[in-house]
Amino acid sequence: MKLLWQCSELLLDPENPRDFNQALMDLGATLCTPKAPECSRCPWMAHCQAYQLQMQADLPMRETSSPLPHKQIGVAVIWNDQGEILIDRRRQEGLLGGLWEFPGGKIEPGETVSDCIHREIREELAIAVEVGAKLMTLEHAYTHFRVTLTVHHCRHIAGEPQALESDEVRWVRLDEIDQFPFPKANVKIIEALRQSPNSSFKP
Repeated sequence: MKLLWQCSELLLDPENPRDFNQALMDLGATLCTPKAPECSRCPWMAHCQAYQLQMQADLPMRETSSPLPHKQIGVAVIWNDQGEILIDRRRQEGLLGGLWEFPGGKIEPGETVSDCIHREIREELAIAVEVGAKLMTLEHAYTHFRVTLTVHHCRHIAGEPQALESDEVRWVRLDEIDQFPFPKANVKIIEALRQSPNSSFKP
């Protein structure tokens, strides 16, 4: 870092350092462009190492970006006999902490969506459900990964829901669900429920 400061002091006019900075930006915007640089018109050509090494077409070098990890998620819209839907609130720590969601989880290798939902609901809520018709499939991208949510209507069969892996669980009516903050992907599920609210599991 000290060497860079020394070099800048040699290059820059102490009275008008912005002129040099502006000139570099203008050079990059007009001649020294990432694609098809006009080296023959460049006033810096004789001093340019990239030109001397014939590397100007290869610069700037960029790291090859790897594809975002992709998670397949099974999601359950669980109805009870009163026409209410079971939601749970994510723990405060971690991604989307404190928001409400429809329960579910990652589909393991070799596992069907139905098997995933049965397992996740048993592990997270300690209840048994019957998995019914698919409501929707949706894609959603986060900063470091993307998900595919496969959402099914489900019917509560047995057991009292417990917040084993969440802060709270609650039965709610569809017309009161706006009182609870949901992640963006789950909002799309709510919209789909409102457009097609009837299911084989709803009284």
